[in-house]
Amino acid sequence: MRLQIAGVNLALRDVESVLRELEAVYAEFGARSAAYAADPSNVHLCFAGCSHCCKRGAFFAVTLVEAVRLARAIEAMPQSQRAAAREGAQALLAAQQREFAGDPRDIPGAREPATFDARVACVARTGVACPLLENDLCTVYDGRPFLCRAYGFPTDAYAVEDAATMTFRSLCHLYAGRELHDWVRARDLRAALAELSTRLAGTDPGRFTSAEAILARLD
Repeated sequence: MRLQIAGVNLALRDVESVLRELEAVYAEFGARSAAYAADPSNVHLCFAGCSHCCKRGAFFAVTLVEAVRLARAIEAMPQSQRAAAREGAQALLAAQQREFAGDPRDIPGAREPATFDARVACVARTGVACPLLENDLCTVYDGRPFLCRAYGFPTDAYAVEDAATMTFRSLCHLYAGRELHDWVRARDLRAALAELSTRLAGTDPGRFTSAEAILARLD
């Protein structure tokens, strides 16, 4: 099996086994986040239909294994819905290309991480909406990437930490001013995504943008 993504043609290895392990990672995060939400002392404000995060700055980085899982989910959509999603992703890709501007450090499959992260953040700050959102719900909910699953939970997977404080970057505006007592431990799960992606490609393929992943095609 091969994946066409961001102009790169990647041969994939051991696809079904790796995707089963990805589903196990997603399930483990689901279990940990459910345990967090079940504790009444923990603040959890996300709910179905609350799509603020999907409408404001829904542009982010994904690993290769997430992109493959997302590509499968998109292929399974009805044709008209899939076409609309890809049309929206093309608009996001145009915004990405304006920001990345052909910089030689931005080579899909071998991206320089710090520069890539900074440019993804610049596009996100323009407030772009996710092309996979329809009627305030995700059209590929079961196949959504890890960041989407983590958003709205205080989790160390995306936290910035120093000796005294931890800043949770995956929290929405509803949490402003709220006191947090605990968080979801998931750094190991996020690290697993990179390991699974390396197994898929046989080398470290780096990361891709959500727009590139939506437009990716499996052969």
